[in-house]
Amino acid sequence: MENYASITPEELAKLVEEAEKQAKAALDKMTPEEREQSIARANKLIAEDQARLQKIVDEAKAVANGNYSKDNEPEPESAEKKTAMFCSNCGAPAGGGKFCEYCGKPL
Repeated sequence: MENYASITPEELAKLVEEAEKQAKAALDKMTPEEREQSIARANKLIAEDQARLQKIVDEAKAVANGNYSKDNEPEPESAEKKTAMFCSNCGAPAGGGKFCEYCGKPL
């Protein structure tokens, strides 16, 4: 991932605008069923991220209160368990293959 700490607000706005155009183009290529599946997967990912965020907040509170124990820490997720849900190039649903069905880039 690129380092965006040194870009100007104008450059950031341009990058966001370009990303929005790419996302819209990917959405325009999808059937209604694919859109529905993408929305469901996105909502699932959002819920998972919210759960992870809550866990981080809870652990931070435990550390602040002196109740945190390293023994209670779960094993980190392995890279094998993580699969791409969307193409990092065009934003289309991954579809389970090794390559994007829309743009052909590796997932």
